[in-house]
Amino acid sequence: MKKNLLSGTFWLSSANLLCKILGIIYLIPWLLMMGSQEAGLRAQALYNVAYLPYALFLTLGTAGFPSGIAKKIAAEKDDPQKIQLLFKSSLGIMEGIGIVSAVLMFVFAPLLSRISPVSDVQEAVWAIRSLCPSLLVIPILSALRGYFQGVSDVIPYSVSHVLEQLIRVIVILMGTFYIRMILNGSIFSAVVISTMASCVGGLVSIVYLIFIGKRKNYFRLRFFVFRPNSFLQEQRPLVLSVIRESLPFIYVGSAISLAQLIDQVTLKGILHSLTHQLSLAQVEVLFTQASANPNKLTVLLITIIGSISVTSLPLLTKLREKQDLLVGISDVLRLALTFLIPATIGMLLLAGPMYTVFFGYDPATTGYMRVAIGTTAILSICSILLSIMQAVGLHRAAVALVTRALLIKLMLQFPLVWLTKGYGLNLATGAAFLIITIQSYQIICNNYQIQPLHYVRNYLKQLTLAAGGMGLLCLVVYLQLNNIIMVETRTGALLISIIIAGIGTIMYTLVGLPRQVQKLKQRFLVR
Repeated sequence: MKKNLLSGTFWLSSANLLCKILGIIYLIPWLLMMGSQEAGLRAQALYNVAYLPYALFLTLGTAGFPSGIAKKIAAEKDDPQKIQLLFKSSLGIMEGIGIVSAVLMFVFAPLLSRISPVSDVQEAVWAIRSLCPSLLVIPILSALRGYFQGVSDVIPYSVSHVLEQLIRVIVILMGTFYIRMILNGSIFSAVVISTMASCVGGLVSIVYLIFIGKRKNYFRLRFFVFRPNSFLQEQRPLVLSVIRESLPFIYVGSAISLAQLIDQVTLKGILHSLTHQLSLAQVEVLFTQASANPNKLTVLLITIIGSISVTSLPLLTKLREKQDLLVGISDVLRLALTFLIPATIGMLLLAGPMYTVFFGYDPATTGYMRVAIGTTAILSICSILLSIMQAVGLHRAAVALVTRALLIKLMLQFPLVWLTKGYGLNLATGAAFLIITIQSYQIICNNYQIQPLHYVRNYLKQLTLAAGGMGLLCLVVYLQLNNIIMVETRTGALLISIIIAGIGTIMYTLVGLPRQVQKLKQRFLVR
């Protein structure tokens, strides 16, 4: 299992990391084409207000489905006919979900715009509605990815993510350049083109996966054309089983998007409507600085951990014996923490320079970034534990924990935002999910009488010491570089980030992963 986990995680992590890097780097030219920093903040606010509801609808409609169908396919791997029926069922369900999601978002766009932190409600309405076509396309893509994940064919699965993001970024930049630089069009028009780009990326990715699936004889083209009513009647038991398997994944997979949507729809009410602490324009800027922008950068942590979750799910599903579960779960946690611990420390140190590189120098945002990074680390480990719970069949417990976290988040939201303004958004999320992170680990341990972290305690001690040493060394170097390089400029911030990241990676790898380094040396010498 360890070999498959490492191989799958490598491909998925590489693809997802590349996607997120593309999804962040394009912001630099995109914001420059918007003009002034004020225009950039307005464009980001409008884009973020549109994208968060879309992300939630997309998550509710698709996020858990690849995992659900993957688990069903992994369980039926020896029955090709059953797998094909499962896939056809998933396509039928996803087509229905896509239509319903698109209609709901179109209808509720005015309401979402009114309660969101944006100054022009009408522009926000059409920015949200411009994403409706994507909701018709992405669910089909989700079903295709679920098939490839279920048969453990991670390379096409990974390539489809990169292709989707690459096409999306190309359309965003070309469209924005044409509107802003050639036509001298409005910020609103550029944002609408940028939001619609996800539909184009999804269509290209679907064509790619259909081509690969047809070439490998996974499915037939006629699966994509059928009468939903007659098919759903014929295969009703199978369709219901797929839905039942997917619902917990969908809800649990929506947890982070739901928490972020709570931030979007409550910030304006707390700081503008109820307490009158800030004007509407100030709330719009605060939301961008404290939540939207930090979340764009910290999502890299969740991406790496999410890759481990996706890879581990079909592998853990097959395990039944106590010792196998102990080893399997320990491997997943060990791999997750190997990336998470040093990445969190490095990002905490480089919070200011990272923000400057992508969004411009703004010393007021460093604190927001650090709180967001800490919260994201909690969300990352929580997501991996919830995925483990679902892989071993603890669906009800996972659903209950997510519900508890969202209720705690809602209870903490008003007092923390009222007292600390922008900091309260991530503080409420971090506190809520920290509680269920501890509880989820306890549930896994108690249900199977295992102690995964104790099993790998020596490895984790070594990692922690290496990460601590890395952090101290990088801090000393960072303080020295701060006196030499101008961190207020994008170039200076990028240079500092590259130097610190390079030093940290080398030290952590040599001290924290000596066996892996030795194996690489031996392979290199043999060649």
